[in-house]
Amino acid sequence: PEPPASFMKKPKLLRWTNDKYLQWVKSQPCCVCGATADDAHHLIGYGQGGTGTKAHDLFTIPLCRIHHSELHKDPNDWEREHGSQIILLFKFLDRSIGLGVFG
Repeated sequence: PEPPASFMKKPKLLRWTNDKYLQWVKSQPCCVCGATADDAHHLIGYGQGGTGTKAHDLFTIPLCRIHHSELHKDPNDWEREHGSQIILLFKFLDRSIGLGVFG
């Protein structure tokens, strides 16, 4: 069965949230340095969030506090040094699926 919003011309899209998944992301090694992640970083700059909103919780990567702060300070510079958030997310999701995180 299709959700009612699928029939609307401009539906208000829902944001997927999952606290259990975010806690698991925070328990993983930082995507940059391998230290224990302090934060689950929601992707920025790729049209997933909006004013006052974050990307879906699925679109997160584990980052230590230092690398998370650096990314928010200057995302373009951070990506030049450490790689695209999209590529890091793809690799992290691939690993997560391989570990059976999603069942």
